[in-house]
Amino acid sequence: MDAVLAKTGRVQLRVRKLPSRVVVYFVLAMALFTEHGYRGVWACLVAGAGLPDVDPSAAALRQARRRIGSAPLAALFDEVKGAAAAADTPGSWWQGLRVVAWDGTGLQVPDSPENLAVCGRAAGKFGLGGFPLMWLTVLVECGTRTLIDAIIGPWKQSEKDQALLLCRALRPGMLVLADRGSKGVPLACAAAATGAHLLWRTSTDRLPPVLHLLPDGTYLSMATSQNERARLARWTRHRQGVPPQAQGLALRVIEATVTVRTAGGNRHTTHLRLVTTLLDHEQYPATELAELYHERWQVETAYLGLKVTLRGPGRVLRSQTFDGARQELFGLLIVYQAARLIAADAAGQAGIDPDRISLTVTLRAARLTVLSATGSTATSVTSPTPRIRRAILHPRELGPAHRGPRILPRRVKRPISTFAYNTTRKDPPFLDPRDRHHDRRTSRSATSTCLTSRHWDLPRPRRTEGVLSR
Repeated sequence: MDAVLAKTGRVQLRVRKLPSRVVVYFVLAMALFTEHGYRGVWACLVAGAGLPDVDPSAAALRQARRRIGSAPLAALFDEVKGAAAAADTPGSWWQGLRVVAWDGTGLQVPDSPENLAVCGRAAGKFGLGGFPLMWLTVLVECGTRTLIDAIIGPWKQSEKDQALLLCRALRPGMLVLADRGSKGVPLACAAAATGAHLLWRTSTDRLPPVLHLLPDGTYLSMATSQNERARLARWTRHRQGVPPQAQGLALRVIEATVTVRTAGGNRHTTHLRLVTTLLDHEQYPATELAELYHERWQVETAYLGLKVTLRGPGRVLRSQTFDGARQELFGLLIVYQAARLIAADAAGQAGIDPDRISLTVTLRAARLTVLSATGSTATSVTSPTPRIRRAILHPRELGPAHRGPRILPRRVKRPISTFAYNTTRKDPPFLDPRDRHHDRRTSRSATSTCLTSRHWDLPRPRRTEGVLSR
């Protein structure tokens, strides 16, 4: 902590009742006790016996937060972020590749003039949202759900721009999972240039050019710029193969059909089009890749843990300034990462899947540890204290070793949400459970994935003196 404060130049110049180190602890306590105000958070922080009897006002705590700013919290997050999976951690590896996923989400901040000017509001078909929004994009390690890196910015900054910045955290040996929000040739090329492999879902509205059909039903294509794409489509349309001057990213396209069958017999089918830089169809089977893409949802469950389990459902950040909101959000990320690191370390030593450890139980044990100020000393940064370890590894608190497949019908809970159902999409929405013809038992289901095979009229290039010609 002292090294972080010295690095960012936030060490106090004189002795204060609220030194900078204590203020950082207070910001982290704000992430643990989000339902309390400033005075309530301070009361929880000093509730243990034998702690100094300092009673600052809410105004003093607010001024102390402004004094240190968000730089120390950002530097502290840089110290704790990173992957935590060992070589034998279940769910974190596939074919020797570390499985990671990224995605973006919005967080509401107070409707103050500064937040509104910097962040802006989201616009939907029913008008502007009620609160300004901050945009957060994270890179999550599957299996442990730890945060490898995160980018924080205003709502005006697009997810694609933040994903370009997030490429700094990609390394060779990683397999990046992403949804249809990660689109664009520059982003794909930037991610592949790091040495990481890609497995991304793309839209089914536009058919990529089929350059070479593989025996397993997948085909090779190329991601190029708009001009190159038109030239490539023209060459393939005239059965001339790939132009020698074409430049782009070689991709393998996988088309699959996912069918979910509920306990009542209802079936819901959706089509997937995945692109990957793993071009060897024998070493990387298409069926396994299509099933592996389901692990991308671990970034969604990570956001659930951050925004619901830790922050609280529907809760708005409390800071009236953008730098204060950034500081507060970094505090949430640090506490979330610490909880995930503790769970991963305890699971590794106990020899169980980290997915069985509850984040709710981990945070509850951490809150009780802060309130009692006992058992809060650990031998290392990620080593859990004995009290937290006993709580999260209790047999009654562990999740089942095997979870059956489950589905949850999508509901539009916010009418002005930008994710409201779009009637132009080809996949029909789930039926309302209040419908008497709808099967209410949708908590248990069976899921099957099969590859889609098509008959492709492939180009047959004719060669004249080694040059492709018409």
